Amino acid sequence: MKRMLLSVGTILLLTVGSLYAQNVATTPADKADEWWVKRHAANVEQMQKGDIELLMIGDSITHGWEGAGKKTWDMYYAARKPINLGFSGDRTENVLWRLDHLPLEKITPKAAVLMIGTNNVGHGSSNPREAAEGIKAIVERLKKAYPEIKILILNVFPRDEKPDGGLRKKVDEINSYLPELLQGEKNVTLLDINAKFLEKDGTLPKEIMPDFLHPQEKGYGIWARAVEPKLIELLGEENPATKPAEKLSQQWWADRQAANIAQMEKGDIGILMIGDSITHGWESQKELWDATFGPYKPINLGFGGDQTQHVLWRLDHLPLDKISPKGAMIMIGTNNTGNPKNTPYEIALGIKAIVEKLQAKYPDIKIAVLDVFPRSEKPNDPLRLKVDEINANLPDLLKGMKNVHLIDINAKFLDEKKELSKNIMPDYLHPNDIGYKIWAEAVEPLLQYAK
Repeated sequence: MKRMLLSVGTILLLTVGSLYAQNVATTPADKADEWWVKRHAANVEQMQKGDIELLMIGDSITHGWEGAGKKTWDMYYAARKPINLGFSGDRTENVLWRLDHLPLEKITPKAAVLMIGTNNVGHGSSNPREAAEGIKAIVERLKKAYPEIKILILNVFPRDEKPDGGLRKKVDEINSYLPELLQGEKNVTLLDINAKFLEKDGTLPKEIMPDFLHPQEKGYGIWARAVEPKLIELLGEENPATKPAEKLSQQWWADRQAANIAQMEKGDIGILMIGDSITHGWESQKELWDATFGPYKPINLGFGGDQTQHVLWRLDHLPLDKISPKGAMIMIGTNNTGNPKNTPYEIALGIKAIVEKLQAKYPDIKIAVLDVFPRSEKPNDPLRLKVDEINANLPDLLKGMKNVHLIDINAKFLDEKKELSKNIMPDYLHPNDIGYKIWAEAVEPLLQYAK
C-alpha cells in the first residue's frame, strides 16, 4: 500500500509538471506566415552586422514604431543603435522562438524594452497567469544570453475603451502578476505607464488608440516621453544638454560674455533675457526692444548658436551676485536639435536645468519659459517635429516649479496650415521685424511680473 501511495504521488507530481511544461505561453513557437518569416530573416541579417545596443521587443504595438510611431522613433531611438523586434500578432511564445533563432552572440546590447502579452489573452491561447509567466520566460531567455543587460518591462498596455471591458480586465490581470514574478530579478525594471494613456475615469481615448489597442502618433509620443527618464538611466547615458560648456575659442563669444559681465557689474538689472541667436537678434530691434523691455531694465543674454549647455556655462561665469533681477525670459533649445544623440526629452532637461540654476541663485525670481519657437516651413519637417517634441516634454518637467510660467506663443507665427511664413522668419528660423513685433505684442502683457 505504501508503495502504491508513493506511485500515485509521483504520478501527480509528473502530471502537474507536465501541465506547467505545456504552458503555451512559455513554449517557443514559430509562425508560417511569409511576412513573418521574412521579417525574422531581416532581424537575423541586422544582428549579423552587430553594433546593436537597444532591443525593442514585442508585438504589433512595438512593430508600429515603423508606422504610426516612425517620427517619434527617429527622434528618440534611431541614434541609439536599436533593433525593432516587434512582430504583429506575436505572443510570448513567438518571441521566445525568435530569440532562440537569432544570432544573439553577434551583439552586446546595453538594454531591452519589452512589452508583450496582449495577444496571449486576445487570441485566447493563454490565460492571464500563463501570459505573465511567458513574459518572465522572455526575461530569463534574455538574461541567459546577456547576463548584464538592463531590461525594462512595460506593463501590458490598456485595451478596450472602458475599464470594465473584458480584455482590459484580462490585461490588468496579467500586469497584476508581474511584480511577484519579477521580484528580485537583477537588472530588471517593471514600469507602469498605462495611466498616461487614459482619462481620469479610465477611458481609453480614440485619439491615442483609435481601435482601443494600437497607439497612433500621439500614443507613441506619450510612450516615448514616459519611458525616456528610465531608459537614459538604464543605458547609462550622459546628457550634453545639461553639462555646462563654453565656446571661448570663438573670440566674439568671449567678448560678448565679457560685455555681459561688465553690464552686470554695474548692477541695476531687472530682467534677464536668455537664449540663442533669436534672443541675440533683439539687438537689431533697438526701438522695439526699448519700448517693450526697456522699462524693466533688461540684459540681453542671447548668444548666436548657443545651446542649453552654453547658457548653463555662461550663468556659472557671470557675477550674478551683483544683481537682483525680478524676472527672466528663457527661449532656448533649437540649436540642440542639431545633435542626433540628444533626444527631445534630454533637451527639455537642459531647459529645466537653466530654470533650476536661476532659482538656486534667486529663489523668488519669476521665470517665463517660452516654448521653443517653430522652425522649418512645413509642420512635418524633422526639425519642426523635434522642436514640437521638446515643447511637449516641458509641461511635465516644469510642473509645480515655483514662479515658473510656461508660455506658448508659437501659433502666432504660423498660418492655418501650421506653416511658417517667410514674411515672419525668412530663413524659417530667425524672426524678422514682423516676427519680433509678434513676439513683443505676445509677451508684453506678461511682463508685469518683472516690475
